[in-house]
Amino acid sequence: MTRPLRLLLLLPLAAFLAGCEIDNAAYMIDGKEHALILNREKPYFWSSEYKLAIVVSNMPSCQRRYDLKPARLAAANVSVYDGGEPERYLLRQGSRWYAVNSGNCAFAVVAAPDVRPALVGVYRRKDDAFAFVPSKPADTVADEDR
Repeated sequence: MTRPLRLLLLLPLAAFLAGCEIDNAAYMIDGKEHALILNREKPYFWSSEYKLAIVVSNMPSCQRRYDLKPARLAAANVSVYDGGEPERYLLRQGSRWYAVNSGNCAFAVVAAPDVRPALVGVYRRKDDAFAFVPSKPADTVADEDR
């Protein structure tokens, strides 16, 4: 098969994969080896939602990846809250709440807390890039609506 013909056959494949999107954003807890990393993936250009996963990392002792519920393209923000204990964090994705422990890389689906804990930050699009945006002292309850 000639080279121009191969390139011509690969062109539809390139167009097919052009809509793929994979973004990662990290909340560095204590340097690059102790972090919560949110992975957001849109596998196909026609996808109407992101696949989300949280990677809890505390190297060298543990690193684990946990799948979250898929999210609509316009609602793929995840908020991080103080969990009330050392190395414990609460994640909010819409109406879903998760607890992660960065000390032992544990993960659990939990009920919404009675009182909203202190906001640490939000994984969201900022300046045309997916990033972890730390909270400011004046941040309000409407953290995912930004």
